[in-house]
Amino acid sequence: MATLKGATLISVEANAAIISDLSETVLFKDVPQSTLSQFLARCDQAYFEKGEVLLNPDQNNDQMYLLLTGSVVVRLHSLENEALVSLGPGECVGEMSLFDGSNPSAFVVADEGTSTLVIDGELLWDMINESHEIARNLLYMLSKRIRTGNAAVKDSHELHKKAQQAADNDALTGVHNRRWLESLLLRLKGRSIEELAPLSVIMFDVDHFKKFNDSYGHQVGDDVLKMVADATQKSLRPNDMVARYGGEEFVILLPKTSLASCKKVAERLRINVASCQVLVGDNHSTGVTISLGVSQWQQGETLESLIGNADEALYRAKETGRDRVCE
Repeated sequence: MATLKGATLISVEANAAIISDLSETVLFKDVPQSTLSQFLARCDQAYFEKGEVLLNPDQNNDQMYLLLTGSVVVRLHSLENEALVSLGPGECVGEMSLFDGSNPSAFVVADEGTSTLVIDGELLWDMINESHEIARNLLYMLSKRIRTGNAAVKDSHELHKKAQQAADNDALTGVHNRRWLESLLLRLKGRSIEELAPLSVIMFDVDHFKKFNDSYGHQVGDDVLKMVADATQKSLRPNDMVARYGGEEFVILLPKTSLASCKKVAERLRINVASCQVLVGDNHSTGVTISLGVSQWQQGETLESLIGNADEALYRAKETGRDRVCE
């Protein structure tokens, strides 16, 4: 057998103690001792020091390793990455790449001094052809490995979704943030806005928001924003989209909504917010109002211009007394 880089090869003596230990592993479960003894006579034992690499995605693999003592870790993409999983005695590595003829999908590295039984590809196929038990055990191992891989992919996908949600949502209020809104506007540039028409926008902010921070502290200011965001979400329809635009300012996109319907939604939101109270001290609360500007998309207009028009309408609402809807 060819010498393994980074490993000391020791001929395996098929004695009773070794056979007894290996009979407890998944690979050799229920394999007759006489059959196991014949296979072991064709195997080698390799010892890896801590940090030595058993499998490398950049190199072809033609061996399967059964761990006898010690442990290995699996790292994706780079040896510096965090270990994905740790494997100990009785576990096998290398069988997947051995079967499909591809390079290993990850680095497998000794996490401590590790002794392994080395089974080359030719011997593995002989074992499968000659032993029903080994073929069955390998099938079980592979199905478990695939299931584990599927679970890892699912977990990774869930983590990605959570990370994406965290990146696109405002940490304080839970609604979308400006990054999400700008990304949406960028995506919509490549498609016809007519698909969303009639499209309307509401832009609003909290009246006299600075006084909440200055008079009662930033915690009360945060409570005001969270209350307003909650009232907003309860006031909207399933297809409406809200984002915190910055500070105390919010934007709502309303697809398939005329200006008349948009004004009704804005007025409902104004009333819902005005009916809420925010605790500002012991047994003392105060009301909150918002000013809103509305605008409907016109043929040939950009979404940025549409939001700008709603912002101008918001300015008019504040200039004419606040706590109102203007277009």
